[in-house]
Order: sequence, then C-alpha cells, then structure tokens
Amino acid sequence: MTLDLDTLVKLASLGLSVGAIIFSYFATRKKDVEERFEKGRLIFAEHEARITALETAQNNMPKNTDLHRLELTLSEIGGDMKAVRATMRGMSESMARTEAIVNRHETHLLDGGKS
Repeated sequence: MTLDLDTLVKLASLGLSVGAIIFSYFATRKKDVEERFEKGRLIFAEHEARITALETAQNNMPKNTDLHRLELTLSEIGGDMKAVRATMRGMSESMARTEAIVNRHETHLLDGGKS
C-alpha cells in the first residue's frame, strides 16, 4: 500500500473532519453544561430564599405557651365581662326604679298635688 498525495489529502481531510466533530462536541457540551449549572444555581438560590422566608415565618409564629397564655387571658376577660354584665344589669334596674320615682314626682308636681 503506497500513500500518494491524493490519499494523504483524503486522510488529512478525514482527520480534520473527525477533529472538528470532536471539538464541536466538547465545546457545545461544555456550553450546555454551564447553562444547565447556571439555571440550576438560580433555581437553588430561589429555593434557598423561599426556605429562609418559611423559617423566618415559622420562628415568628406564636409558641404553644404563648397561645396557652392567650387562652387563659381570654378566659379571664370572659369572666370579667360576666361580672360587668351583672353590674350593668343591677345598675339598669336601679336606674329604672329611679326613673319611676322621678316620674311620680313630676306627675305630682305637674298636677299641683291634686291627687
């Protein structure tokens, strides 16, 4: 087998074509990988921000003891409201009696004591 100029040119052309294919494969692959890594990094940063926001919200939520203390306070306020209601009822009845007495006095004074 003798290598003449024509065969050498064809082999060089084949080698150059194969080299170009291999080069473009690795160059494109690296670019695609970098793009995917960048996209993944952005998604990861977004997830990290969301997790941080959730952790902050969870840390700021009232604890079990706070809710229990609030429940006890509301219960005390309910009891105080019942006492105020009872006092107001008594005052209302007293006011009704006072109004009745004042009414009788007004009627007596307006009639000039004729009754």
